[in-house]
Amino acid sequence: MLLLRLKWLHQAQFAGWYLAEDEGLYREEGLEVEISPGGPDVDPEKLVGCGEAHFAQAGGIESVLAARAAGLPVVAIGAVFQRIDVAFIAKRDAGIAALADFAGRTVSTWHTGVHLILRALLRRAGVDPASINEIAQAESMQPFLQGDVSVAAATFFNQLPQLRSQGVTDLVVFDPADQGVVFPRDVIITSEKMIADHPDVVRRFLRAGLRGWKQAIADQTTAVAAVMRRAPTLDRRHQAVMISEVSKLMTHGAGTARGIGWIEPTAVRAAHDFLVENGQLAGAIDVGRSHTTRFWQAV
Repeated sequence: MLLLRLKWLHQAQFAGWYLAEDEGLYREEGLEVEISPGGPDVDPEKLVGCGEAHFAQAGGIESVLAARAAGLPVVAIGAVFQRIDVAFIAKRDAGIAALADFAGRTVSTWHTGVHLILRALLRRAGVDPASINEIAQAESMQPFLQGDVSVAAATFFNQLPQLRSQGVTDLVVFDPADQGVVFPRDVIITSEKMIADHPDVVRRFLRAGLRGWKQAIADQTTAVAAVMRRAPTLDRRHQAVMISEVSKLMTHGAGTARGIGWIEPTAVRAAHDFLVENGQLAGAIDVGRSHTTRFWQAV
């Protein structure tokens, strides 16, 4: 039995894996896969690196690079998102119009690699990350709505659509892509040991998963139904919005030019250099060992 750990609770962000299970795609590859949800205290890179999980939909390539710098033997074999899925938002009346205005403010962020992106963006803009009051992002957006937090992290597929549906539209959105920062997130990871000992399993797992993701994009109604089977209390309409936005992130750039799940080596290198230059990696690491395209190319 293979264990696939998700970075968060069941939702449309992971729909492709559910369809691979529901449609028997893992079984066609001769695999048994258990899909285990994550949560705020789950560290997918650590779980895979320590051998407690075989695969994960983890943080971004930035969190893989940070994990490898810390000695964890994790390797990205694909990417669910082709661009950063998170923006930082502020209310327009808060007087925050540029990254420089973050100084002295309370800023919430997830500590799943997103915090590294935030700090690097600030440093590149000439803002000392220590000048903000950085706190862990709450599960809801209430601290932001109540004004306890001046700037919050928000994904394009979850928090932003939720806020807009609630009529909260007068926002300043700091999208890393507007700063020229575009690299893979929600990367699919495994361990160096799995690649060395069971390369055929890695190949078959990735093939089944990518087939599931292709089906999720093509048939979003079925994808939402797969989500709801695992988490019946979720809002079906919001999950439909979520899978639509997730599909856009998956097919962005190389996701269309090369194909679903492609992990672009030049984007990994750009992420590495961005983090090193802006003080979020202590020094250069061997980028080539952090990811591989061999299994994607094989399937």
